[in-house]
Amino acid sequence: MKKPKILLYSHDTYGLGHLRRSLTIASQIAQDIPQAHQLLITGSMVAGAFGLPPRLDLVKLPALSKRSSGEYKARALPLSLRQTLAWREQMILQAVRNFEPDLVLVDKVAGGVHGEMLPALRYLKTWAPDTRLVLGMRDIEDDAETTRREWAASGTHQLMDDVYDLILYYGQREVFDPVPAYGMSPAAERKLAACGYLRRAEARRTPQAVRQELGIAGQPLVLVTVGGGGDGFQVLKSYLDMLALVPTPAFHSLLVTGPLMADNRRGLLRRAAGMDAVTLLEFTPDLLSYMAAADLVVSRAGYNTVCEILSLGKRAVLIPRGQVRAEQRMRSEALAARNLATVLLPDELSPQRLALAVEAGLAAPLPQVDLNMNGLHAASSAISALLAGGAARKTGRQRPDAAHQPAQRARSPRASAQSQRTTALFLEAA
Repeated sequence: MKKPKILLYSHDTYGLGHLRRSLTIASQIAQDIPQAHQLLITGSMVAGAFGLPPRLDLVKLPALSKRSSGEYKARALPLSLRQTLAWREQMILQAVRNFEPDLVLVDKVAGGVHGEMLPALRYLKTWAPDTRLVLGMRDIEDDAETTRREWAASGTHQLMDDVYDLILYYGQREVFDPVPAYGMSPAAERKLAACGYLRRAEARRTPQAVRQELGIAGQPLVLVTVGGGGDGFQVLKSYLDMLALVPTPAFHSLLVTGPLMADNRRGLLRRAAGMDAVTLLEFTPDLLSYMAAADLVVSRAGYNTVCEILSLGKRAVLIPRGQVRAEQRMRSEALAARNLATVLLPDELSPQRLALAVEAGLAAPLPQVDLNMNGLHAASSAISALLAGGAARKTGRQRPDAAHQPAQRARSPRASAQSQRTTALFLEAA
């Protein structure tokens, strides 16, 4: 395999989860396929704050954000949603045309936000049919009814059946099986590779170095993190309210607001500054080192945070997000059923209940993680195998600029029929 080119798409409309997952997978690919060149297309506002693996570059799309109702809007620019999506669509297509990837890995949304990936997928199926198309699925998308409705509206089932070559499932079907839950077809199930959860790499710094930085010695450390922070204010406020009930806490608290928290962050900063044994950070790209040093993690139940907690074998109090999607509640309850976390639902959140959960969490034994955490290696191996197969089939690629030439139009009857089916699918899905 000679210097394959891999393009990753991560729409990143809310929080940091999709970006972090894509970068984690890209880092594993960089280790396992060192000759590969990668290009990550992302809408994240903070993509440049994270360390990038070698031979990876970024294309930053105009950012979107999601309202509490689940609807999208332009995050910062004075543009309508339609204008922003049209711009993003053009940038994605241009990146695909210029980069000419051998493999495309799309995170979570098969057709992209509002179908923004469909022109690029159509282009690849028509002009670069040897390019392998891979869809990455987190362990839980949403409840079955909501997911089936959304997939029907976006043509996701058709894309899985007729367009994608492989579906990487970053979970364990014994914990949650998406095939019956979401009504995936036998064709899609045959493409589904259950990789397992994505184990995180070792922390950059030792727990001793982190504790020295925070100025704590033998005290227990409680890390409170709310992911990107866009909807995390109430969790952090409740935690500070809890500390106000404890005159001299026997533990040190580290609160991380996340880079997407709005102006409410200032009030939290002022309040935390007046408290003993409390440190508040706005953002850190090295959250894993702080988590490795912690005795207890209080957090949302996003996929990436949960994978980090499981990778490190940490005690956890999970407060799942209560709006937009049910996936965090479903994930946290599945882990609680395996004695891997304590769950505090949003409507149960109060300083008193949080105090009881933190006290019990610090006293609990370390969890015995019995899940398949080999997802990164499994995903990278599947991508490597798919690339090797594609390289064996490839006979050369011509750019569509020469579409008027007979050689460009000459395709096998099978390829022509596939192109016709794909074109019809895209027109229907759009």
